[in-house]
Amino acid sequence: MKKININLMERYLLLLDRFVDKLTESGFEEQEIIEQSYLFCAGFYIKYQPEIEKLTFSNREVVLTFLLLSYYSHINKMDDDLINKERMKHVCSSLINFIVSNGSRTEKVYANEKRKYEASILKRELLKKDKSKRYGL
Repeated sequence: MKKININLMERYLLLLDRFVDKLTESGFEEQEIIEQSYLFCAGFYIKYQPEIEKLTFSNREVVLTFLLLSYYSHINKMDDDLINKERMKHVCSSLINFIVSNGSRTEKVYANEKRKYEASILKRELLKKDKSKRYGL
């Protein structure tokens, strides 16, 4: 069998897919598959945590991670009268598809926005220093 070189995230997805296949073939109910899959995910993270923490992500992956974390970890903590959860579910799903489908475009947008933000911070600091010099503050 030919050895394939895959990274940690790809290995994770491959193993999770095989794990779910085995559970499905064994006749597990969907809820049991989800619970067992979570145990698998937690175990994988614990085992490979040092390697995972060394991973670096592209700009769009950071945005995607932030989006997923904020949606899935915090949406249920918010009152229904504060946000439209169904709409946010649709928006987040659309954003995920957009980010995944438009890799280079989203990278460029992120880099451009970051550059503009950093320039505005620098400009603000320079204006503050200029005012301090001018008025002796």
